[in-house]
Amino acid sequence: MEKSKDVESGKGPSSVPHWRLVFDQGLVTDEVMNWPYPGSGTDEDPYVVNWITNDPRNPQLFSNLKKWGLTMLVAIATLAVAFVSSAYSGGIREILVEFHSSQEVGILGVSLFVLGFAIGPLLWAPLSEMFGRQVLFITTYAGLTAFNAGAAGVHSMAGLIVCRFFAGAIGSSPLTNAGGVIADMFSAKQRGLA
Repeated sequence: MEKSKDVESGKGPSSVPHWRLVFDQGLVTDEVMNWPYPGSGTDEDPYVVNWITNDPRNPQLFSNLKKWGLTMLVAIATLAVAFVSSAYSGGIREILVEFHSSQEVGILGVSLFVLGFAIGPLLWAPLSEMFGRQVLFITTYAGLTAFNAGAAGVHSMAGLIVCRFFAGAIGSSPLTNAGGVIADMFSAKQRGLA
């Protein structure tokens, strides 16, 4: 299998162990430190930070297999969150009997989850630009799982509604950032073909 190549030099990405790429978010190598970035570092002429040649963290240089694998992963993550939002409605009748609640209170579990969908992106979009999309996907999916487990184990309607709200707010991360992941990996020309 041929590795992806840098357009200018024709060389593939420099060799960095896979697990270091996964867990070392900064990945500052000697090549990064010694790269001749344009600019002088002053207010009048600041450094222009861009991808170095053959940077293994450049998503445009990922292999097609990795790009499409990550595309499928974010698509499945988005589908899972959408499924979690509506799966609750199938058991509302049983929830009302279990917690002796009214129909209006039972529907709050769906309503507040969707409200979380509206509030969460206001936080996740800027945080993905600050800390990276990988860290955000992992932590928010862990949070979504924790609040769904909490919703399954609560003993009150109020606890269920609170867990549903936070699951929606935290779980909205893939809805916000899946498009950014795809835009990072595929050029505008390639995305136009989809």
